[in-house]
Amino acid sequence: MPQLTFPIITEGLIVDVLVNLEASVLLPARAAGHARPPFLGKGIVDTASNVSGVTIAALRSLGVPIEATDTTTGIGGQVAVDLYRVSLHIRDAGKPHLPMFTIPSLLVMDFPAGLDADALIGRDVLAHCKLLVD
Repeated sequence: MPQLTFPIITEGLIVDVLVNLEASVLLPARAAGHARPPFLGKGIVDTASNVSGVTIAALRSLGVPIEATDTTTGIGGQVAVDLYRVSLHIRDAGKPHLPMFTIPSLLVMDFPAGLDADALIGRDVLAHCKLLVD
């Protein structure tokens, strides 16, 4: 099984992410020569979140349309969020020869700037991984 290793630093468990359009939209756009470059950024693993999120700025840069609106409960109570469908890749940017962990279609919530990350990796993604914290 391919393996990616990331350090736990003061900010938390930080991973390198690549966010793009959902694969079923991206592949035809790429074949037609209309694909935008992916959004490269920093993700933070949040085992308390049941859903992953991506910053509004990243979603807008990709032109991802809103798929639905819902509410989520955070430390401050319930908050309305827009939901978007994207492809998410966790990778080691320092070792691009290593394989990426890819989810070709993932429903994510948006979140505003303020968190020191571009993506929040929640339990919906972690359920597909083997996470070993040492």
